[in-house]
Amino acid sequence: MHNARCFEDKFQAISVTVTLLNWSGNVPAAVELIRTTLSSLDEELPSAVTPTVVKKHLDNTKKQLALLTDDTLLSYLTMVDPSKLFAVQLLVKLYGSLTLIGERATLRIIPLKVIQLSLTYGMSPHSPSAFAQYGNYLALIRYEFEEGYRYVKLALSLMKKTASRAHDGSTIFWSAHTRLHVEPMQSSIECYFDAFKAHMKSG
Repeated sequence: MHNARCFEDKFQAISVTVTLLNWSGNVPAAVELIRTTLSSLDEELPSAVTPTVVKKHLDNTKKQLALLTDDTLLSYLTMVDPSKLFAVQLLVKLYGSLTLIGERATLRIIPLKVIQLSLTYGMSPHSPSAFAQYGNYLALIRYEFEEGYRYVKLALSLMKKTASRAHDGSTIFWSAHTRLHVEPMQSSIECYFDAFKAHMKSG
């Protein structure tokens, strides 16, 4: 990382280091590296995520989204700021790392953070998955099924507008959770198989 010639080189070095730390079983070190890097990008996450913190992030996200129609979100600008794209990718990596060590509290605010970044700086390739996770939270945790299903459908529509197919599997997978409770069971169960095929196709 010290020999990186530009921001993109440094990002690649940090990204690879996080992956290697996870693979070697040193997940806490991967988490610490991600948190430190996010802080340097002015996207620091709270060290302790309490129900109050979750509510604050949820309320902020709802407030931002309340002003936007689905059509507006689907025609949103694309995120181009390299540092913000890097921050989003680190947040997604952090979600995976925290899942490995069972640290669930922070998991709840990561999709909200990705959505907030998307609304401020533009949609990234990971935005559809974040909206799907947000829809799941509304539907399956808060029992706001109509609103949750709305954002799950939005996630799938955003996915189709994204140039890259690399993250389709994640979006389809997360979307299936709420669809299982809203749509006919047979068709929604097949979504998990669609997610598997998309993951296999993207490698």
